[in-house]
Amino acid sequence: MMTTHKKRFVIHLVILLSVAIILSMLMFFSSKEDISLNALPGFFLQTSSSIFLLLAPPAYFNIYWLIPNFLVKKKYLIYTIIVVALVVVWGYILGIGEPWIDRNWFNEPNEKPNYGVGVIGIVLLLIITTLLHISYRWFIQLSTIKQIENDQLHLELSSLKNQINPHFFFNTLNNLYALSLEKSDQTPSVILKLSEMMRYTIYDCKEQEVSLEGELTYIENFIALQKVRHHKRGVITLKNDIDNTNIKIAPMILIVFIENAFKHGFDLLDKEAFINISLKNEDNILQFYIENNFSNSTEKHEKGIGLENVKRRLALIYPDTHELKIVKNETLFSVDLKLYV
Repeated sequence: MMTTHKKRFVIHLVILLSVAIILSMLMFFSSKEDISLNALPGFFLQTSSSIFLLLAPPAYFNIYWLIPNFLVKKKYLIYTIIVVALVVVWGYILGIGEPWIDRNWFNEPNEKPNYGVGVIGIVLLLIITTLLHISYRWFIQLSTIKQIENDQLHLELSSLKNQINPHFFFNTLNNLYALSLEKSDQTPSVILKLSEMMRYTIYDCKEQEVSLEGELTYIENFIALQKVRHHKRGVITLKNDIDNTNIKIAPMILIVFIENAFKHGFDLLDKEAFINISLKNEDNILQFYIENNFSNSTEKHEKGIGLENVKRRLALIYPDTHELKIVKNETLFSVDLKLYV
């Protein structure tokens, strides 16, 4: 395998040769003399010798030594002094070297030394290479920062999901335990639903996005388990007007609001409790609405991981593509969520 230095050498060699080819083509077509294509290799050798012998050394000296050791480290005075010295010295070399090469190697006797042209040439070369290199370093740093931010984002999202999943497992296992104590005939079906839910959270939710169909199945299983345990407390309704279940959404986003409605409302009321849930989609908008009643006398004013967790996930995953409206009055709590998917 080619090492990094060899790859860089090959890339730079290709770039310099490409520049030489372009310049030689420009010289060939701009020539006022009537010349044939046989002269094209001569133009290429002429431009290549100037690029590799006279232009490349100061350019790479600036890029690989001056900029990293002085300009990047904010040693501006030293950098300026060395650049001025380089302009004076290499401007002289360029001013006399270019005509000498043309006269002695390519038989162009009219070429004469021009120190002013050499100085201007080296100044332009240093300005261009410095700007290009600084722009490249800025782009690399920006890409690195972006990658770090993405890595941190994925870590935070993973942490948030790892907080949510055990939370649901514990609640559902408590439901199953209660049914087993009652020796309910529904215990086998509950175990099956629990198995499906665990499979979904363990395997499917590893992806950044899941199909709405899988999320809906999980929600339906969750509600079914709650109905088995709390069928005497009140009414739970789920209105599903989704016509496209292939919509992709972040996993375990909607269920948090449903779980919250049970935890802080339905579970704490002895009777006349209700939870109304509706889902619908229109074009690229998925709308989720849930409302539940609660009692101020029984509500526990604890701050769990649920709502704060899902708010943070929504902010990270749908920063500008969601609308969340939470309303709470004396006995009613409602959530209206729109996802632009």
